[in-house]
Amino acid sequence: MAGPDKAESARVSSYLLAQGEKHSWLELWPRVVKGRLDFLDAISGVSEEQASFHPESGDWSIAEVAQHVLTSSQAVAGLIEALVADRPGPDVDNADRARELASASLGELRCRLLRDSVAFSAIGTRFPDDASLDPTAPHPFFGPLHCRAWFLFQRVHDQDHARQVHAIKQAAGYPG
Repeated sequence: MAGPDKAESARVSSYLLAQGEKHSWLELWPRVVKGRLDFLDAISGVSEEQASFHPESGDWSIAEVAQHVLTSSQAVAGLIEALVADRPGPDVDNADRARELASASLGELRCRLLRDSVAFSAIGTRFPDDASLDPTAPHPFFGPLHCRAWFLFQRVHDQDHARQVHAIKQAAGYPG
């Protein structure tokens, strides 16, 4: 999936940083959870045949998108923990690994996503609201982000991929 243009990247980066500075973990929580629920709703009711369908454009299947969301969420959680502790975190630029890892059924991926969703949404309860926002880690499109900006980033990421799933469902040849 192609990234945003420079203007969109700057806008999203500014939003993530400003909202992360302005709001506590718990104030950000409803937005983050809503993004994940939007993604889970997008994959709800999708059959295994539909989950493995690849649009003619060669884009990812729904199963690959779900694997990517899961893998990314786990990496972002580790990165947030590292930033709060002011230490290096894991690489979050793992988009290409989704195709390699998408061998689980969509049902299994959904179960893993539900478990991850509970764990990810609880991140904010483990850290103080005065956690330093000075340590940052680079995002491939949005530049350096602090811990709460990364937390909110997951909402943007999940919603972007929910839209991707909806687009796959509209693609020519999508199984009915």
